[in-house]
Amino acid sequence: MPTHSILRLAAALLAPVTALTAGAQPTAKAPYTVTVFAAAPAGLTNPDSITEGGGSIFVTYANTSQPDGSGGPSTIVQYDPTGRIVRTFVVSGKNDGLKYNPFTRRLWALRNEDANPALTIIDPQTGAREHYTYAQPPSHGGGYDDVVFLQGHTFISASNPTVLPSTPTTPNGQNVHPSVVEARLSGHQITVSPVLKGNDPLSNVVTGKTDRSQQSDPDSLKVDAAGDLVLDSQADGDLIFINAPGSPQQASLLLHLTNGTAKQITVDDTVFPTAPSGTVLVVDTKADTVYAVHSNAFQPGGAYSASDSDGILGKVDLSTGFVNPIVTGMRSPHGALFIPDYPEVSIQRGAGLSFQGSTLTAAFLVTRLGDVSQALGIRYSVHAIASETNDDQSFTGTIEIPAGQSGQAFNVPITSVSELAEDGVTQSALIILEPGPGYNLGPSATAAVDLAKGG
Repeated sequence: MPTHSILRLAAALLAPVTALTAGAQPTAKAPYTVTVFAAAPAGLTNPDSITEGGGSIFVTYANTSQPDGSGGPSTIVQYDPTGRIVRTFVVSGKNDGLKYNPFTRRLWALRNEDANPALTIIDPQTGAREHYTYAQPPSHGGGYDDVVFLQGHTFISASNPTVLPSTPTTPNGQNVHPSVVEARLSGHQITVSPVLKGNDPLSNVVTGKTDRSQQSDPDSLKVDAAGDLVLDSQADGDLIFINAPGSPQQASLLLHLTNGTAKQITVDDTVFPTAPSGTVLVVDTKADTVYAVHSNAFQPGGAYSASDSDGILGKVDLSTGFVNPIVTGMRSPHGALFIPDYPEVSIQRGAGLSFQGSTLTAAFLVTRLGDVSQALGIRYSVHAIASETNDDQSFTGTIEIPAGQSGQAFNVPITSVSELAEDGVTQSALIILEPGPGYNLGPSATAAVDLAKGG
């Protein structure tokens, strides 16, 4: 990407410095700076979740809505990178979890995280909306809060669970129900299957011993730099890292957060920067403001959490759980989103296999973070392995993400009908993104398909 485009994006995120309003403002420690990205539009209050897609920033305003769906509608505001309003979308009830699905280029707005849960899917281009209900009442007794799209799967956090009575070791009560589920759409209904239970054994990062989290408050979901699913059990001060979620190889780690005092710190969103230079957008709910925290010294692969209890954005020590403030003085920070200064590309496995003629292909998705104003060609290589050495093949290709879009799906040939008949389902393939002009590689630069393991 030309240098002037990089500077334009960085300037856009930093431009609202003059929008700072009177009164106490957050303070950032060097080498971080904090400015206002956007103040709440007139008539809107209580911003919470934030997501990015197609070059736009989307923020949900809960207004006076309640987590059981009462109290009126929520409003989703679409901003351009400068904080200018593009359009708004109104959804019934309280929208908490909000994510852009790069596979379908649609917004998922999860509604009513405590009770009466539902889902609205929005086309940001046309404004068209589809409404979904859950096929069964939540087995945990509450609602659903946040969503992540990972390697062709959709994971949702199961919020406000019914917990066991409190004890000295579980003061918030122990959750024994599913805390993370995998969701599938069928017609206009959502079916879910458990991925993580509230009382599943976890490996404690600090002690190395088998442990459990109370999981009394499953909340936000993110993906870290290693490609693991990360659940925030907010009231318990726990981050749970789930490797290979939903697979037979699933394994989970527990990191308990601390601010160094007897008071339990609680956090909402945690972001995992993929580059030193970038901006963390932080939604301060009670201040009705979205802040932009910029630096050239973010730790790639590190973790930065927005703490509603302490009013900070803090850097998390992933070996001890200590949260060190880098921005203080916010009223109630919740949603957070990292945007690199320079575009970064990643690849994910899509859903399913398909035949194109006599060739079996697998679907993949290339996505980018950052400036989407120009089309971007991304190089990749494929290393396909068959049961017979002479059938192995390697080839290269280029996939283009069109201007204005943050992702592009494509199919990779894996094997042929004749090879399947001869060798059976023994083939596998590794797709590797290659360095190229105009982008950096993100943390997920490889994806794989293995027919012998069911794809």
